Amino acid sequence: MKKIGKKAWFAANLVLPLWEAGRMVNAARYAAEKNVERFRRLLPATSRKETEILSFDEAVAASGHSRESLMRRYLLAKRIWLAMFVVAESIVILLPVGTLLAAPPGSGVLLIRMFSLMFMISAFAGMLFVCAMKNQFHLWQLLSQELGSFTQWRATGSWLKELFSWRAPF
Repeated sequence: MKKIGKKAWFAANLVLPLWEAGRMVNAARYAAEKNVERFRRLLPATSRKETEILSFDEAVAASGHSRESLMRRYLLAKRIWLAMFVVAESIVILLPVGTLLAAPPGSGVLLIRMFSLMFMISAFAGMLFVCAMKNQFHLWQLLSQELGSFTQWRATGSWLKELFSWRAPF
């Protein structure tokens, strides 16, 4: 029975990216366990003590950097994340073209692997986009000199245009 199972696994792994999917599931499970652990650590701490709310200037001073250096750092990080996002999305766009040029459209195994790879790279690109959003949000906080929330930033209406803007806003 073990031999049949191994052969079935090997055959299925040729068609579907089972090994890669298994690794992704294990990584996601590990990340979820760590998030639950972090949440458990935060929950008693917030109920026991009152959190001290800092003003904007106190929060910037607590970072140990000037406002301008923080803005430069966040702008550079945003540009790096956006460049990586563009590269990942370019791969997603060019992958089907390259696959169809390299192999006949009748090879289903190759097409299934291509679609799964496109899905994984798209998910990775989504994470890169979120990192760029986080840096743009911090830039907005530094520019407006307020400790606004993510919802307030998105309510400005121009957040998407600001996110894809390459120029320095200061």
